[in-house]
Amino acid sequence: RQPSIAQAELFQTEDADIVIVAAGSVARSARAAVKEARAQGLKLGLVRPITAWPFPEKAIDGVAKTAKAIIVAEMNLGQMILEVEREVAGRVPVFDLNRIDAELITTQDIIARAQEVTENVR
Repeated sequence: RQPSIAQAELFQTEDADIVIVAAGSVARSARAAVKEARAQGLKLGLVRPITAWPFPEKAIDGVAKTAKAIIVAEMNLGQMILEVEREVAGRVPVFDLNRIDAELITTQDIIARAQEVTENVR
């Protein structure tokens, strides 16, 4: 179903309750957020798409089977979330975290959003 050139890096997704999907510079903030949140007892994981096209559907499909929710963090109005929602197909809720003001999404932004999502999916 998926071409072999589609790639993604998975980071601590095996037991994650909430998985962050982030690419590019946002993925750095997301990786730090995963580490910091886990130190606080919040089980986050990260899927970092390496290829945008073809989209790494297999990675998203895998985390949709085990996570309670997915957050798509992106520095735009939400183009990647559409691909994530298509692949998830309603199996778990998908939330956005967007910025369009040229300021980077921070580790704290991601942790705060994950805490909000945790309250909504209990």
